[in-house]
Amino acid sequence: MIPQPRNCTNDDCHLATEGKCVEGYQLDECPHVTRIAVEDLEQSTEFKVIAEPARVMTLALGEPLSRAEASILQKRRISRAVGIVAPNDAGKTSLLASVYDLLQEGPVAGVGFAGSSTLIGFEKVCHDARAASRRDVPHMERTSVGAEATFFHLDLRPVGQEIVSLFISDRSGEDYLTATDELARADEFFELRRADVVTLLVNGEHLASSQHRHEVKAITPQIVDALVEAGALRQGSRLAVVLTKQDAVLASPHADRVGRDFNGLVDGIAQRHRDYLDDVVRFVVAASPADTEQVKRGHGVDELLLFWLRSASPPPSISPVSAPHNQRMIDLFESKDGTS
Repeated sequence: MIPQPRNCTNDDCHLATEGKCVEGYQLDECPHVTRIAVEDLEQSTEFKVIAEPARVMTLALGEPLSRAEASILQKRRISRAVGIVAPNDAGKTSLLASVYDLLQEGPVAGVGFAGSSTLIGFEKVCHDARAASRRDVPHMERTSVGAEATFFHLDLRPVGQEIVSLFISDRSGEDYLTATDELARADEFFELRRADVVTLLVNGEHLASSQHRHEVKAITPQIVDALVEAGALRQGSRLAVVLTKQDAVLASPHADRVGRDFNGLVDGIAQRHRDYLDDVVRFVVAASPADTEQVKRGHGVDELLLFWLRSASPPPSISPVSAPHNQRMIDLFESKDGTS
């Protein structure tokens, strides 16, 4: 038990420092010694400690970007937005994987890889398209029907130019097909209205198939008609119509017929929408061919990538009365480089 402190009322006594009574009394017998009350003790001042909030560093998860996340990144530097419209099994997975994988091997058509904030998203896509996945054909989990579009991001540096950020949208192909019957659904397609280039994929393997050929020929122009009618495509935007799976086309006995059908589809779209769309350009790709002896891996992807990165064109001189009421123009148009 700690003894209670004592004090002496005699001014000549040094009890506090020497511990002895100046008059020789025992401390318990000295009439001048008193015990110090708790109330007499000097109170110490305690400083209030304010806890600082923990510093949290936000790290990019590497997954495809949301609409808000993509908008923030687009403000950093020059950017291009690509909207991909792809019915199921049209080859979107293979195309995304091919663009990313080819860039990892070195510059593609003079365009070098300069970074990405969606590396994990790309790696997931590429894994299922690579031999390491032990799959016979490329595979990717389908985007959920009705889910909002997300974006894959690439920073690219064309030779002698500044870095350009490329944002490639990903939305369920079934959502776009639904818009052919329900035009009101097109209001949801913000990724197409903000796109510099809209890319429509045409399944070359299905176009070569007698079973699916007529369906492809019917639905391809219907998709474009519906998106234009609903104002989902920005007036003056560019349209790339891409025939995918060229390796399957060349392996079929109807390769010539596929070429004629595809050219007819593109020409028909260009003719119907020449006053609304700036460019309608055809491309043929073999992103991940099964037989690389007949057609090389990534065939045609380089040309498509350059088209995606090309500067936007000036707005067309069209009478305002012909434009949809909900037309949305991009804030700044750059000069066209004259190539097609």
